[in-house]
Amino acid sequence: MSIRNPRLPLLPGYGSNPLIGKKNFGVRPIFTTIDKVNMLVDKTEGVNRVPSLYCRKQAPELPTWIIYDKHILRFQAFFQQTLHEMRSASHILRKVDIFFFLEDGTIKVMEPKTENSGLSQGTLISRQRIHLPFSSDLYYDVLDLNIGREVTFFGKVFKIVNCDNFSRVFLNRLGINVPDPIPWPDAIERTPDSDRVPKHRPFRQFLDFDRQVLRFYGYWDDRESEFGVVHNLEIHYFLADDTIEIKEVYPPNSGTEGGPMFLKRMRLPRNIPAQIQMTGGPPTSSYSPGDLSIGAVLNVFGRKVVLTDCDPYTKEYYRITYGFDAFTPLPISHNEGTECLGTNMAERQLPPWNGYGSYDDSAENCRTIEPKAPHKDFMKFLHKDRVGFNSHTLRFAARLINDNPEDARRYFIIKYFLCDDTIGVFELCERNSGFKGGKFFRRDKMYLPGVEFFVPKEPPSYTDKDMWVGNELVINKHRFRLVAADEYALRYMEVNEYPMANVPLIMDKIRRTLVSQENGYKNFVAKYMEAVLPYQKELMPVRCFKQALKEIMCEKMTEHEFLTIIRHFRGDLGKERSPRREMIRSLVFTELTRGLWDDRERLCEGLKHADEAGCGVLPVHRLRQLLRAHRLPLNVDLMDCMLQVLQKDENCNILCDDLMSFLDFQTRPVFNLTEDDYQKVVRHAPPVKDTECKLWAEAETLIHEGFVNWNAFLCQLNLEHLVKDES
Repeated sequence: MSIRNPRLPLLPGYGSNPLIGKKNFGVRPIFTTIDKVNMLVDKTEGVNRVPSLYCRKQAPELPTWIIYDKHILRFQAFFQQTLHEMRSASHILRKVDIFFFLEDGTIKVMEPKTENSGLSQGTLISRQRIHLPFSSDLYYDVLDLNIGREVTFFGKVFKIVNCDNFSRVFLNRLGINVPDPIPWPDAIERTPDSDRVPKHRPFRQFLDFDRQVLRFYGYWDDRESEFGVVHNLEIHYFLADDTIEIKEVYPPNSGTEGGPMFLKRMRLPRNIPAQIQMTGGPPTSSYSPGDLSIGAVLNVFGRKVVLTDCDPYTKEYYRITYGFDAFTPLPISHNEGTECLGTNMAERQLPPWNGYGSYDDSAENCRTIEPKAPHKDFMKFLHKDRVGFNSHTLRFAARLINDNPEDARRYFIIKYFLCDDTIGVFELCERNSGFKGGKFFRRDKMYLPGVEFFVPKEPPSYTDKDMWVGNELVINKHRFRLVAADEYALRYMEVNEYPMANVPLIMDKIRRTLVSQENGYKNFVAKYMEAVLPYQKELMPVRCFKQALKEIMCEKMTEHEFLTIIRHFRGDLGKERSPRREMIRSLVFTELTRGLWDDRERLCEGLKHADEAGCGVLPVHRLRQLLRAHRLPLNVDLMDCMLQVLQKDENCNILCDDLMSFLDFQTRPVFNLTEDDYQKVVRHAPPVKDTECKLWAEAETLIHEGFVNWNAFLCQLNLEHLVKDES
């Protein structure tokens, strides 16, 4: 700044400003060494105004750009922008964030972006060192930034009102007191003339409600006029500017001419007096959201539009804003002998399907002259397509049922693809059987037998609900009986609660049957109590269990329901007799070793703390919570398998001592499992083609040679009160 006498003119010789007459204004480079690092600086040594955090000769031997790397102070500030062409306000307040980078003393100013603000927001000042006002060699540093201070960056004055917690703690460690946050001022300051008369603020309403539209459905009954009909309408109310547009909904092939716009977007007045319609006048009040509801009648320039329904977003808006809860749709009233155009129009009738090609392909060729590929359900394909081990393919073993004895030995695999509801049939042949294996029926939609085939509408086909063990499918006049299913199909149907694989529904069916019979539960338990194993009182052979259920259920249970119950209550012979327990223990050992988990002592303390009664048992859900709390690196499937093989008491509670012995890996398990074994035991992935015969053999072994936890079955049946009442 020039230093001169204000009474003298600005002429050579009348002032003492050393910059007058200077031609070279370049900054002289200064080379120095800071923290044993040679660098080029833009100020002389010793000008640093930032106090050190450490005492002399106790600072770490590292440069500043390493110590303060990624350390940023964040301040919240605002500046006022003058509005030159608005009479309602003098200026507008703009909120910004000031970032101070400690590693090099640079500053960056950003304004958070506000949708539909109409302002150029984002980075206002890029990252750089900023000079102090009226100084060419001093820059802003950390001492100049604090709550309540005003800083000037390139002519703009910023008022700092707040900072984040890291900045507050950092400044306090430097010995700088940080005041409390300052509240934000009003966003827009009005002029004295604007404060006299309150005015509507459409800009604020636009920012708050932009792209928020209330949608109603209604009709206009014009049948009183000649050739009049009932017009189905769709009413849109724009909350951003209180305007309304009305569109007419035309049914396809209605023959109605003209555009679908019934009323263009505008403010719809409530009523229009005659003198205003003829001569003009002051504007009248328009419809507001409070005037619209189901059953309301709108006066659209003399036409009575009745609102009958609204969309879910509109219902939620009125529920939150006005507290409405009743949204019962109104029917469209019709006079006797009069029909509404489009409401009773028959759906387009396609010619009967001739059976050539698929139905979708033939129907698409009938709808358009230009042949197009049929449209498939893309969303279903997206969710049901193969993803990793999840193949979304249900595979069943089947037998061919006919009078030919040679076909009784033939073995088939029926695959149901969930992505497009198609079925493929494949035959597994034996050597020297005289039958060629491979594809028996190509993958296609298989329609139900006994339905009208050559009809305009597509005949019903088999769905995934028809795929269950014991059911019979008629495919191209061949009758197949499903005799088994692979592990993935059984697991998928149980997880998704199919009717034939829903354990609660099956147990409720058994429970209702036993309750309906006199002394049914008591006789059932007493008769088959002797069938349990003598050395394992809670286990019963599967054959005896299945025979017991068949005697009480007769033909009320399907083969798949029997299989689901047997799988759910499957029991093991004990630690030394169950190979499945040792397999799962090997998998647990592998996962715990891979995850470097070795905290058995802390887990034991957690079990003792959770067992308040000191019984040594815990429920399954409580034990699962404890295992997750102690961070065992096991996935959900493996943890469920581990909890299934652990020993339980009469109330289906798991013994804590058995869990600790299960996790005692002083001796490594003898089972050395491969990845395929892991998929089969835990994840239930579908097996590969060369193991299909082995899979069905394992399923039959489970049914005929396995064991069922009899105590767990009676515990879940929960009919002990019947025995007490009878006694």
